[in-house]
Amino acid sequence: MAHHVRVGDQGWFVVVNPASGGGTAARRWPLLARELGRRGLRFRAVETASPGHAAVLARDAVEAGARRLLAVGGDGTLHELVNGLRAQDRVPSADVTVAAAPQGSGNDWARTHGMPRDPARLAGAMAAGATRPLDLGLATCVAADGSGPRTAAFHNAAGAGLDAAVVRATSARGPRTIAYAVALVRALARFRAPGFTVTAAGQCRDAHLLTVIAAIGPDCGGGMRLAPGARPDDGLLELVTVADLPLVRALALAPGLWSGRAAADPAFHRLRCDRARITSAPACEVEADGQLIGRTPLEVAIVPGGLTALDCRPARGN
Repeated sequence: MAHHVRVGDQGWFVVVNPASGGGTAARRWPLLARELGRRGLRFRAVETASPGHAAVLARDAVEAGARRLLAVGGDGTLHELVNGLRAQDRVPSADVTVAAAPQGSGNDWARTHGMPRDPARLAGAMAAGATRPLDLGLATCVAADGSGPRTAAFHNAAGAGLDAAVVRATSARGPRTIAYAVALVRALARFRAPGFTVTAAGQCRDAHLLTVIAAIGPDCGGGMRLAPGARPDDGLLELVTVADLPLVRALALAPGLWSGRAAADPAFHRLRCDRARITSAPACEVEADGQLIGRTPLEVAIVPGGLTALDCRPARGN
């Protein structure tokens, strides 16, 4: 059902991750393709074949002339797509429009920005073509194989500590929220808070912490509202730290993570900054947009307006 687009045609290049959402993306993509066709939108769709493939597809597409990219999947698929966009140096990242069809197990970015799950509504927004600038994050840490530093872009959040341990423990099966909640309980039971040193906004803090998260948007982990004050277009990160807690208290706070109530607990500390350096002893894993990318030390920075996104907000006056 793919429309083949000539280089420079300015149609949409669509990356479909058939494994996203336990196969949901593969089942629902034909519905969106049909809606795009009804609106006369040109597009070319390619399915990913393996982890990391979306990044390669996006990079090659932009180098070949694509200027509008759509990820059909979850935050992991979008993470790869954005990193593929940044992997090429022919076109500034902000000159390419990015959108997401939220069909994965975790859709935090799409939820924050109102990307419709309904195929007809999303196709309508794509036809309207409105865009908005959003911030992009950069996370530099030690590569997972220990080969040296690596930098990954993140569109939503990056962190070190318990959040990365939960990512490792999260099952790929079932709804993301349930899978993440189960993994959170399991990880809490065996996680030992490292001694962190967090340097940001002229402050330096040494403490045993469960996690340190640099957030662009308010939600992560399939809807957990850890950074309710985060604004994705203000040029700042919301740096969230969570104090080391007894297991019983941590478990008691867990249900409030999804409603945002837990973020008001004194164990949560938030700081607005444009960059931060995070070290830990012992070293711990680092995740970005729910993808494991390496180990501490971690440096994060914001790129104001580094991403151009499809604007799905209602038109003014409507």
